[in-house]
Amino acid sequence: MDSDEFIFVAVWPRELSRLRRDLRCARGDADRALVDRAIALYECFFRARSTAARSDPVRAYAAPWATALERAAHWVAGWRPNALIHLLYSESSLRFESQLPDLLLGVHSGDLGDLSSAQLGRIDELQRRTIRGELEISAEMAAVQEGLAEPFPRSDAELEGKVGELTRVMERADELRLRTLREVVDILEPVQAVDLLVAAADLEIGLREFGLSQDGSRVGPQGRAS
Repeated sequence: MDSDEFIFVAVWPRELSRLRRDLRCARGDADRALVDRAIALYECFFRARSTAARSDPVRAYAAPWATALERAAHWVAGWRPNALIHLLYSESSLRFESQLPDLLLGVHSGDLGDLSSAQLGRIDELQRRTIRGELEISAEMAAVQEGLAEPFPRSDAELEGKVGELTRVMERADELRLRTLREVVDILEPVQAVDLLVAAADLEIGLREFGLSQDGSRVGPQGRAS
């Protein structure tokens, strides 16, 4: 296992689980500093991703350290930025329904079920900008793939140029992922941001654990696909 694979297979899942635990424990005293520490951890992850992409972009795009299920959910080698906003709306809707009787009585929880109209307006605008960013990056990715599909013979310089374009597209996708995360939590109050970060960690950890179980079920006792 090389250093990149060790980071994504061993270090990141452990750190994400630790982050989820810390956020849950500190939720009652959540403040902006707690949220900033969580974002700093994601920044470290994306720096590691950038290093891996520049070192071996094709391998980073293929993400051999991910499970088959995780790769099936990937958009440009990672989670789709708009998925975070979908998760926010889903969590908000579930909490709003459960808290509706209290809200009608004027009792506010201050969590994701209690988003203000101003917050919802800013989230809607962020989602529009995020979708536009995704479409631009998807178009760039399609151009790279079409370029790689051109017939041989081709020079090494041409192939290296296309691989370089792949690196830039992956970096742009990660920049959009991180920017979306930062802007979402900036819109939310600290407790709301903590609840969203915990939900995002639950989703990522759950997807990985189920993916590992599915990958393991396909391997026979001698390591052959069953």
